[in-house]
Amino acid sequence: MNSEQINNMFELFDAVREGTITDDQYAELDEILSKDKQACKFYLEYFNMCAILRKGKAIEEEPELIAGEDDSLCDMNVWSQLAQYEKTAPTLEIKEPELLREPVKMLKIERSPRTINKFSLYSAIISMAAVVFLLLYIKFVPPAASTVASIIDSMNAQWAQSDHPTDVGDRLWDNQGSLWLQKGTVKIAFDYGAEVIIEGPAEFELKSQDKMLLNSGRLYAVVPKGATGFTVQTPYSTVIDLGTEFGVEVDFDGSTDVHMFTGKASLIPGRTGEKQEGLELIAGQAKAVTQAGQVRDITLKRQAFVCKLNSQTDLLWRGEDLDLADLVGGGNGFGTGRIGCSINPDSGQMTAGSQFDRRGGGDQYVPVVKSPFIDGVFVPDGGQGPVQVSSQNHTFQNCPDTINLYYADIINGGRIMHMNNLQVKIYAPLVLGEQQYGTSERSALSMHANLGITFDLAAIRQLMPDVEISAFTSLCGMSEMTQEPAGGTVDFHVLVDGQVKYQRKAVRQFAPAGEININLTSADRFLTLIATDGGDNYGNDYSFFAEPVLVLEKKIH
Repeated sequence: MNSEQINNMFELFDAVREGTITDDQYAELDEILSKDKQACKFYLEYFNMCAILRKGKAIEEEPELIAGEDDSLCDMNVWSQLAQYEKTAPTLEIKEPELLREPVKMLKIERSPRTINKFSLYSAIISMAAVVFLLLYIKFVPPAASTVASIIDSMNAQWAQSDHPTDVGDRLWDNQGSLWLQKGTVKIAFDYGAEVIIEGPAEFELKSQDKMLLNSGRLYAVVPKGATGFTVQTPYSTVIDLGTEFGVEVDFDGSTDVHMFTGKASLIPGRTGEKQEGLELIAGQAKAVTQAGQVRDITLKRQAFVCKLNSQTDLLWRGEDLDLADLVGGGNGFGTGRIGCSINPDSGQMTAGSQFDRRGGGDQYVPVVKSPFIDGVFVPDGGQGPVQVSSQNHTFQNCPDTINLYYADIINGGRIMHMNNLQVKIYAPLVLGEQQYGTSERSALSMHANLGITFDLAAIRQLMPDVEISAFTSLCGMSEMTQEPAGGTVDFHVLVDGQVKYQRKAVRQFAPAGEININLTSADRFLTLIATDGGDNYGNDYSFFAEPVLVLEKKIH
């Protein structure tokens, strides 16, 4: 019951005690007591208190009211009968006395000690006790809670509590206290319309369907226009959204960083309730708030927050670009692939290792079934005419004539292998311009000539429907091998839907890296990367694309 319902209940108790209860009030009280055990407890406590007070003060005057068991005072039937009698008793007519018209005499009034009506005193004491009882109830009995949000996705989440709903699909309540996310990431959708992604370790509390408290941890909020006004409180600041996407990071000492990515919001420094002048944050700004309420500018960190979560595809996106080499390693483009994994150009199979041997190519385009993001692979040879480069029959019209051979699979990073002068196998890292690639820090897509691979941009957009693919960027070159003299050349080709967007020919070892930057639109479907042998038939064409990424940008709604 809320405070208004509790007040009404005690008014009914008073009516019972005073014998003024009506039929409607009696029916209302009867319904309350029949449905609420807590109300029954209050009823008994109330009249026990009345009995105790009355017994202690009036036993000398009215002992017959105290005889017997105290529980008789709590018998609802007794009070009901008294109330009924009060209503049905015959009306007594009282005649007004005739006024005596006598001369007014001045009387001398002597002061006597003031007496207090005991019944009024007992009523006042009982009323005060009821007020105290009500205050204690409000203090120790929490207000009724209501569901305000739902957990809609989760990855590797571990919670400190076992008595709170924390599974995907569970509803969350206001006034349920702090929730402790020890590790992992969860996505919560508020009934008001806002969605937040919270990274552990974090402590937070849901206040209502449009307000929450973040005591520590990181949070990314997406607030549509219909949910404007969504509020995130921290120990020393308040962020009131005005239709934005923003990130909030709260340290364990309560200091707060706020990063505004789109739209705008109002930032109010200081503890909740303190009168502080707010300031407006716009897209591209970031502010830090200290415990003392001081605000200063900081650098916007675009990749500091998980802004997209999809447990079905192991996706935790922080705004970084999508790595095509990671896709070849069986990943989702954001670091889940394995370095050294490869795709066989003859079968399209993805394997944990890679083969190094001289093999002949075919004239067919081979689908890659195990990856929804890789359309297919092929061995390019334009000697027989246009080369198919997609499952939708896009072709490379001017593909150069090659020897139709390749020496290694298409590999996510890894090492290269060659024979030295003593015919001993030598494994070496991928190096371009004295910088090593093919590591977790700097990716590489190894494509020994002659090889080709096509990526399905539509499938990637389906994975991230609220993200735009704006460009493809990469470096290209031949890995430097100091154990052997430089030799051979490689041609690089980049196509979009079969149309050549970039070419670099006759690339040798130790040549400067080629820089690729191709703008992409939402209409572009297939991106194809090709390395051909340059027509010199040289075998050590260890060509690769360094840090091949799709540049991603969130759509602005």
